[in-house]
Amino acid sequence: METVYKIYCASYEHALLLVESYRKDPRLQEEILETLNATVPHTGASDLSFFLVMPVQRVTKYPLLLAKILENTPTSASAYPALQAAVRAMAQVNANINEYKRRREVATKYNKAEHLTLRDRFARLNTHSIAKKTTRLSRLFMHEAGIVAKTEDREYDDLEEKFQCVVSSVAVLKENVASYLGHLEAFLVPTPHKHELQIDEGPAQQYRHFAEYFHRTVFPEFKQRLDRLVCQPLCSLSDMLVGPQQLVKKRLDKLLDYEEIQERKSEMGSVTYDEEAATNTYLAINALLVAELPRFNQVAVQLLGQILCSLSALQRDLAAQVLHQAEKELEQMPHGRMPLPSFWKMVEDTLQQSGAQLRTFCQTFQTVTPSPVTQ
Repeated sequence: METVYKIYCASYEHALLLVESYRKDPRLQEEILETLNATVPHTGASDLSFFLVMPVQRVTKYPLLLAKILENTPTSASAYPALQAAVRAMAQVNANINEYKRRREVATKYNKAEHLTLRDRFARLNTHSIAKKTTRLSRLFMHEAGIVAKTEDREYDDLEEKFQCVVSSVAVLKENVASYLGHLEAFLVPTPHKHELQIDEGPAQQYRHFAEYFHRTVFPEFKQRLDRLVCQPLCSLSDMLVGPQQLVKKRLDKLLDYEEIQERKSEMGSVTYDEEAATNTYLAINALLVAELPRFNQVAVQLLGQILCSLSALQRDLAAQVLHQAEKELEQMPHGRMPLPSFWKMVEDTLQQSGAQLRTFCQTFQTVTPSPVTQ
């Protein structure tokens, strides 16, 4: 129950924004009202927000309701210990929900990719921001130089390593798919089927038919399926990684601030309100990443595996389709059904005959052509 309520309460504000967007569409709003009047007319609800708030209100009422029941239950009753445990459990559930909601709010603030112009970036610069960035950079250098020890979190470090591996794999696969498609298009640049060969029959016409079929049927279908089953899902997966990447980067910034604050706290014995807020921000981002990255990594790896399976299946289908058409064209040629040893013997004889004709031509050309005269 706690997990469901955590997700629901953390997403409640976003759900209200969706309801607000529905109000801007009169036709959709009319359909919603008709559905509400037909299904729950006794509520008198005018929109979905009436129902969305119910679970949020209900989970906060459980501790109050249980506390009231406990208050009116004799201490000698057999159910009294169970009620005490229930009150404590529901109070803890509400505390966990609030903490999860706070972490999600912090993450929402930082996990959006910012698209700022150079002017906007300069406008954000001030004495405080420059000092903070300088302090972070200095501490990062001290980490790399081994002057100060970096705060170790083995659980998070393992999760981030897997996440960065997924990010790298997606980027490499996008690059490879684009390169593969580019090479395939370059292979199709020659278009023999569009040129008049002035040959009515034979292997040249068979090749022409095959090239025309490949250019007009096989490759367009393959490209369309590749875009739908590989390129689009891969781009969607790449877009999904942007938010966590921003959060991982922000976590590093906040870690450097956190270490600086902890050093100052050990020296001074106390911290300011802003420093306490910065500490809580780091702890919230770290806790959220530790909680969410395992599931995110698992889903991302599954999607990546499905994309790779689709790519492999598409390539197998392409090869099978091309081979099938090539075999059909070969069957129409004189040597299409010839045994392989006989075929290679025919190729060898043809090459020898062509070689003899070429040598005879060269000799005749040298005989006919007059010797060059020195000027």
